[in-house]
Amino acid sequence: MATLSLPELFARLGSPQRIRRIASYDLFDPGLRPLLDAIAARNAERLHAPVSMVSVILDSSQFILGSHGVTGWVAEAQGTPAEWSLCTHTVLGGRPYCVSDNTQDPLHADNPLLAMSGLRSYAGVPLRDDSGQSLGSLCVVDVVPRDFTDEDLEFLQQGADDVMRVLADHRTG
Repeated sequence: MATLSLPELFARLGSPQRIRRIASYDLFDPGLRPLLDAIAARNAERLHAPVSMVSVILDSSQFILGSHGVTGWVAEAQGTPAEWSLCTHTVLGGRPYCVSDNTQDPLHADNPLLAMSGLRSYAGVPLRDDSGQSLGSLCVVDVVPRDFTDEDLEFLQQGADDVMRVLADHRTG
């Protein structure tokens, strides 16, 4: 997103079709979070990562729907600004996105969230609904540099498919 200004970023994320699709889910159903927390925990355990998140990316923010290992102000706020979220890259790219070591990656080296948290590596896959819209991401994040394998991404994709099945049960429109 280094090539996108904030207004351009927010405009792309805020496409009316995408936002309408996100709004068609009951994201505040009290039964939803435990289901998504369980998927995040399973991904963190299987991929030996301290943090895993299920999130949707709104026009200017990341909203965490389910998580494992998320602490501090991010847990309290249940999200971050979209421009700080690596999941934004996953959503905008519409495909898996990985960063082996953000301190060595010019696109992410100055990211305030990563600097504050000490998180170093990221792997995420898009959450696509039946219309093809990329609504958010299922990701794992680690405190050490690491390369994610095709097998890791395949497991994350299976988790993303599980997330979308759960979300389908929470569709309101």
